[in-house]
Amino acid sequence: MKKENLEEIAYNAIMKLIVSNHFLPGEFLLETELTALLNLNSRTPVHHALGQLVAKGFLDKKKKKGCFIPLPTPEDAEHVFFARENIESQTARSAAMHATDEEIKELGLIIEKEADIRKSGNLVTYSSINQNFHTYVATISKNRYLQQFCEYIFWRSNSYVFLNHYRFKLKVKGEKFMDSPLQHLSIFAAIKDRNPEEAARLMLEHVRCTYNGI
Repeated sequence: MKKENLEEIAYNAIMKLIVSNHFLPGEFLLETELTALLNLNSRTPVHHALGQLVAKGFLDKKKKKGCFIPLPTPEDAEHVFFARENIESQTARSAAMHATDEEIKELGLIIEKEADIRKSGNLVTYSSINQNFHTYVATISKNRYLQQFCEYIFWRSNSYVFLNHYRFKLKVKGEKFMDSPLQHLSIFAAIKDRNPEEAARLMLEHVRCTYNGI
């Protein structure tokens, strides 16, 4: 297998471990442990994958100690969600202006899949579906900078969502939790109707609602 493929596999696997709450904020990600966990023969792909995650801001690094997940704080949460409001409102605006009919159709399929959360009640499953929606809106915005910023800021905000995992697990079984999918549906409708101002407004309100919820 090519070196680039191994690095990509390691990168995606480490991200999945972080998002699934395998590692907690403040915890160090050790190259030797990850290499064994991912069943790799060399630490090199893991080393480069961790370097990418640090460069993109997903992880912090301390000399002689290694990479770790940044510790969340109330002030940081406020800054993260403020940034999300502004970035993601623009991705929704741009998506309404530039997405193709096929891309809007694909976004609709993601919305349909999200309905499965009513049955599963699984936080990790919800997180994956939720992330698919937000990152795909950024993708069809046709602005690679918005897409890149959205990927990082969404992940960072997700760490706060997972800190409230107990509350989310309770809500996931109740109708109040379904506010998020309903808001996604409204955003989708605005993008489908080619209404950039409405799409931006609805996305901003949706992100703000998530922040207020945690």
